[in-house]
Amino acid sequence: MELSQFLLARIAEDEAVARAATQSAKWWDWPGRDGRREAKVRAHEDPYIALNVTNGDATHIARHDPARVLAECDAKRRIVAMMDDPHRDTYEVYAVLRALALPYADHDDYDEAWRP
Repeated sequence: MELSQFLLARIAEDEAVARAATQSAKWWDWPGRDGRREAKVRAHEDPYIALNVTNGDATHIARHDPARVLAECDAKRRIVAMMDDPHRDTYEVYAVLRALALPYADHDDYDEAWRP
């Protein structure tokens, strides 16, 4: 598998997970009890659902709602497409694609030769 194919497959997986999430969901985090925060999601059909999580977890959930993940997938696809220009320096292209692939290093199809 080529590095660009690997990246596009992982981006598609991330996108599928985000699209499977409640489409109108929006995550927020609110102060909770006992020094913890509550991460809440509002869905168009459901009442607020609260999860008692640590402060860091609530902030993370709120920052990575489905809309943000979809925007990141779009940005990554654009970068992969820009790197696919035959006039670009091969080393530059490979360096960028290897850096984009690094978050997926735990995937079975990741090739250690791609590690920057």
